[in-house]
Amino acid sequence: MSTSVYSRYRAAFAQALAGALGVPAADIEPQVKPADPAHGDLSFATFPLAKAQKKAPPAIAAQLAQALQVPGLEVKAVGPYVNARFLPLPFTQEVIDGVRLAGLAYGSDAEDGKGKTVVIDYSSPNIAKPIGFHHIRTTFLGHCIANLYRALGWRVEGINYLGDWGKQFGLVAVGFQEFGKEELREDMAHLVQVYVQANKRAGEDPAFDEKAREFFRRMEAGDTEAMKLWNQFRETSLKGFKRVYARMGIDFEHIEGESRYQGKMDAVIDQIAKKPGVKESQGAIIVDMPYADGEPPVLLKKNDGSTLYATRDLAAAEDRHARFNFDKSLYVVAQDQALHFRQVFRTLKEMGQPWADKCVHVPFGRIHGMSTRKGQVVELDQVLDEAKERVLQRVKENVAQGNLETTDAEALSEQIGLGAIVFGDLKHNRASDYTFDWDEVTSLEGHTGPYLQYAHARSANVLRKGGGVPTAYDPALLTLPEEQALVRELMRLPDTVKAAAEQYEPSLVARLLLDVAAAYSRYYTAGNKDRDKRILVEGNDAVRAARLALTDATRITLAAGLTLLGIPTPENM
Repeated sequence: MSTSVYSRYRAAFAQALAGALGVPAADIEPQVKPADPAHGDLSFATFPLAKAQKKAPPAIAAQLAQALQVPGLEVKAVGPYVNARFLPLPFTQEVIDGVRLAGLAYGSDAEDGKGKTVVIDYSSPNIAKPIGFHHIRTTFLGHCIANLYRALGWRVEGINYLGDWGKQFGLVAVGFQEFGKEELREDMAHLVQVYVQANKRAGEDPAFDEKAREFFRRMEAGDTEAMKLWNQFRETSLKGFKRVYARMGIDFEHIEGESRYQGKMDAVIDQIAKKPGVKESQGAIIVDMPYADGEPPVLLKKNDGSTLYATRDLAAAEDRHARFNFDKSLYVVAQDQALHFRQVFRTLKEMGQPWADKCVHVPFGRIHGMSTRKGQVVELDQVLDEAKERVLQRVKENVAQGNLETTDAEALSEQIGLGAIVFGDLKHNRASDYTFDWDEVTSLEGHTGPYLQYAHARSANVLRKGGGVPTAYDPALLTLPEEQALVRELMRLPDTVKAAAEQYEPSLVARLLLDVAAAYSRYYTAGNKDRDKRILVEGNDAVRAARLALTDATRITLAAGLTLLGIPTPENM
């Protein structure tokens, strides 16, 4: 397993401290923390040692600092802390060479998850409905988490688990029979209109609602005519879905739905009947296990004999373990479904499944305030269209003003628009709600996708102006405070990728990229005030080459991180 530059220095510092204190390094390493940047890079607090040594913490720190010699680190006592700072060499060269050698694989570690499998259930739209704005979070979060695990060497089985079964399909079917136009049978937009009309009618007309229920019962019974109509509408929906996913650069290992488990649920219910048991409640079949006060029971079958989400999710979990023998099975589904997944996982555990603890609900908060110029957002496609439209206006203005050169303003605007929407979501902590704001997400300034894409394009442009990527450079020439600060940000990506995967938290990568872009911006603009600090400094080819090497490492880090997030990386903006 490869180790990041940061981890190597941290481990060496902990080892030296452990040797001086006569304790195992494993006891010390968790106590080594990032230092206040003004005083170093790593820090060890001596307060816990005071009682045993009967000395004041500052005295202990001073004695330890004097005793330590760690290659590549400058060790000093700062009050009660033993701090270590990375020496410019070999640290600077290790980071830059590591980034450039890895290329777009920087931040990855193919050995970390070698031999392990993760199943990720995400996106999961319902057939005969569009992929709506409410699918943004599950789709983008799931796609990024899949990318993170792939980067760490895991075998990823991404599943788009379609809502292609249930009474809602009965509504589409009987709605089409009443409102549909035969010549538009394969038109996704028409199916959506039919569903909206049918849903409204069902709320007003109990007899129509019962017809939808009856159609679903026919489906569960395997009725030939019902299943033929279901299959036609499912294929129409899939074509529409695949076009939107292709636009976002998202691909799934598996596209399958609840229908996969039709005919297999009685076997699951029989298995549950043996352990922990089932019982009847008001004509329905429920899992017989203790429930908290006020907790609804786990329903397996309704009194009309039809199955429910829980039944299908239990069947799906068993099927996925049998197919993939997973080490983790993640469900990237809204926080609203927390009780559902707690009960499904608990049922699996009560059934005696030893892998039940490997199933994890990855919840997320809600988006508020998202709307388009046409009114309330319905389709994700509309959101992407509007993002592109807003960006296109700015791109055309910049081209007209001579601030931007592009041969395809439409394609560039599509990339920037997608980056705006994706990053606008992923920069937020997964569990938190956030309010969507068009002006904010499409801005070239601030914490936005276009700002990061611009930082990447700027670094690429500097390299073009500088004559390309230097093959040789002298890292000893990169001594400016702005350069050392930037190198420290580049260093963080490998550890951040691991933390983001472990916590299912893409926002960690998003925030790091903002830090990288900000550090590069400070470095770039420092040259506006002092010509000697310019990246393309004149009169000193060696310094220029070193600064171009650092710029190349910055470009690669931004490109690698943005790619993990699922964001395009234009070379010119």
